[in-house]
Amino acid sequence: MRVIFHIDLNAFFANAEISRHPELANRPIVIAHDSKRSVCSTASYEARAYGIHSAMPVYEAKRKCKHLIIVEPHYDLYKKLSHQFFNILLSYSQKLEIASIDEGYIDMSDYITTHHIHPADLALEIQNKVLRQIHLPCSIGISPNKFLSKMASDMKKPLGVVMLTKSNIREKLWPLPVDEMFGIGKKTAPYLKEAGIQTIGDVANYDNYQTLRSILGRHALLYYYKANGKDDSKVIYEDYDLKSISNSTTFLNDIDDLSSLEEEFRPLAMTVHQRAIKSKLLTNTIVITLKYSNFKSINRQMNIDHYTNSYEEIYSYAMMLLRKHYDYKPIRLIGLSINNLKKEGQINEQLSFFTEIKSDRESREVQVDDIIKQLNKNNNTHLMKASSLLKKTSS
Repeated sequence: MRVIFHIDLNAFFANAEISRHPELANRPIVIAHDSKRSVCSTASYEARAYGIHSAMPVYEAKRKCKHLIIVEPHYDLYKKLSHQFFNILLSYSQKLEIASIDEGYIDMSDYITTHHIHPADLALEIQNKVLRQIHLPCSIGISPNKFLSKMASDMKKPLGVVMLTKSNIREKLWPLPVDEMFGIGKKTAPYLKEAGIQTIGDVANYDNYQTLRSILGRHALLYYYKANGKDDSKVIYEDYDLKSISNSTTFLNDIDDLSSLEEEFRPLAMTVHQRAIKSKLLTNTIVITLKYSNFKSINRQMNIDHYTNSYEEIYSYAMMLLRKHYDYKPIRLIGLSINNLKKEGQINEQLSFFTEIKSDRESREVQVDDIIKQLNKNNNTHLMKASSLLKKTSS
């Protein structure tokens, strides 16, 4: 059976700003230009409590909440965080359909089968990883198809994990108002309600099918099936080429000594290494991130003269960067990434003029030496090649 996740970043633009300015947390904010003609792009959940929503004129939002905070949008930041978010998802499965900058469908069937993990436990793992690494909350819907997963992710925000199956849609899905059904537009919902179709359960009721068809036309059957938990649409994904692989961690207490930071980088390097191995990717660019207690952040990178995905090399080059650039001030977050990735088999490195190339004869001799050593070890004998006897005689 398929297991599809729909993962949605909660109040994305607002929480992106909060990730950079934690002092904005738990306050009513909207992302917008502060002008008379502007509209709100995103509202925090605290602002939504005042009835403020996206697309609302800023002047109206200010009228609803006198202490509303207007934050200018930073689209480069949102693009960067979105890229990091989808990279996290791609580390679990390449079957990812990006629905928008802050949401996507991902087929987790293979991962769950291979790792023998319950879908809800996997969802919590992903949710915690996104929160820990990029400081953004997300909601996750789990079901056998895209429609139910989308509906499930909207049921509990922020930081919700909801499972919908054919066995529980009667209790969880059918009581919802028809205008909350994904795909039913604001213009269509009033006509359905006027005709007596008030809930998603009414859409699922075959007794209402002719009424449904008179309003939705040829799409009526599609919505009837979806309301009954049936959706055969596939997760449309591409063979994504990762531009980078990264990992980061935030400390409970700031760290201000080099040896402790060196130890904290080890699991980051191991995770990056394992993801590179899994995706059969190589890098020639190592990048470290240091975020200080005052939230100032620096990125430093090193280009190397070959491609690698070796843990030892990734960690060693990262430590060279750390020792060169760390100024012994308190650190609250560290990050490690590998950039400029290439697939194994795409690398055509030219041999150095001084590269030692063994002849076929030398290679065969090495193999024979290995065999003789193994025989002597296993049988407590003293075999040797005839050529070795000649060398001893001549000497």
